[in-house]
Parts: sequence; C-alpha cells; structure tokens
Amino acid sequence: IQARGGSKRLPRKNVKLLNGAPLISYVVRTALAASLDRVIVTTEDDEIAAVAKQYGADVPFRRPEALAADYASDEDILMHALDFCRDAEGRDYDIIVKLHPTTPFSRPEHIDACVETIKTTDANCCFTVRQAAEPPQWMFVTDDSGVAQTLLGNRIDEKTEHKQLLKIPYFPTGAAYAIRVAAFRSHPQVFAEPLRVVTMGPLDSIDIDNELDFMLAELVGRQLGVLTVQR
Repeated sequence: IQARGGSKRLPRKNVKLLNGAPLISYVVRTALAASLDRVIVTTEDDEIAAVAKQYGADVPFRRPEALAADYASDEDILMHALDFCRDAEGRDYDIIVKLHPTTPFSRPEHIDACVETIKTTDANCCFTVRQAAEPPQWMFVTDDSGVAQTLLGNRIDEKTEHKQLLKIPYFPTGAAYAIRVAAFRSHPQVFAEPLRVVTMGPLDSIDIDNELDFMLAELVGRQLGVLTVQR
C-alpha cells in the first residue's frame, strides 16, 4: 500500500476521516481480507505508519524521503519495498500487488482476481479497470493557437459516432495492480506486458484525488452502508 504524507491536492488525505475512519484504514481492511501473504504500507510519514499499524498493516520500514517526492516513480517505490524484504529480512515473493488508499470501496475479490490471473495466465501484470464514461474517439485536444482536433486523429463519422459500434474503453481504477516479481525485476515497470484486467463497478471504483472526490466518497459510503471501519 503506497501512502505518502505529502499529498498536495487534498492535504493529509490518507489519514483524513472518511465517514468516521481514516481513509487508509479502508484499503488496509480490504487487503487483509484478501488472499495475500502480507500487507505492507510504504510511507515516510509517522502518523500514516501509526494508523496503518493500528488497523493491522505491517510497516517494517520508512520510505526514503526521495521516494516520497511528488514525482517519485511507482517502480522505484515498489523495488525499494521488494529489496528491503529480500535484503533485510531474507524474504522474497512471487507476486507483488500495488494498492492505493484512494479507492476505499474496492473489495478483496478484486485483489484476489488480479492475483489469480497472474497465477493462471501468461500475464505479468493484471490491474483493475472501470468502463470509461466516453470513448476516446469522441475526445478533442487543442493546439497552442486554439485549433481543435480529435485526440486520436480520427474523423467522427458513421463508423465512430455511434457508441455501440466502438470497442468498450477501460480506465485504470488504481485499486490494484498485481505484478509478477520476476518480470518486474527483469524490466522494472508496473505495466509489465502481457497485460490483463479485472473490471470494477462504478461505485467500487470511486477514486479520491481532491475535496470534491472526498465529498462524493462520503455520500457513496453512506449509500453502500460503509460508515466506519472497526479497529
């Protein structure tokens, strides 16, 4: 579970109370209920570490400050955790699952489905997705002079104007990325090909990035009956 203390758009979001419980407690609960051998939180922040331990996660190290900077790569953060387990503890793993506290309503079965896909297929990475609201064929970008053109460079015509004629587009939810460790060590990248996906529903996929997202998550949590996480 990646949880740094220096979030910018929603300060201290990982320990912010969501319907009575710290945001990070939701993903810790979900991960502990999944079929994982170990749940580690990687953070540089003492408060996040304490809350994570309170809810049952393992926090065996502090993440170096350089890996908690705004543009630190997920690959470096994951490799640091794997290297610590191997070098400091003598423990290695077949599969690592990258999780984020910002999708609080993901479920253990989403994690387990990603892991099972790695175990039973040729995939080196399996990650959770949701169906995108609109197809990329309908999206536009503008150049420096304000001229608009389609994102994909296509014309919107009889082949692309009807949504039902297009392939369903998917967007990563950020909830879970299961990665084969051997492939990751060979070529350190989260999206290690071949790729496969696990689809999540729209409510399960709520992702918190700013204050408006947090307000929406509180409403969805009440609707789902997810009011608090028991200690």
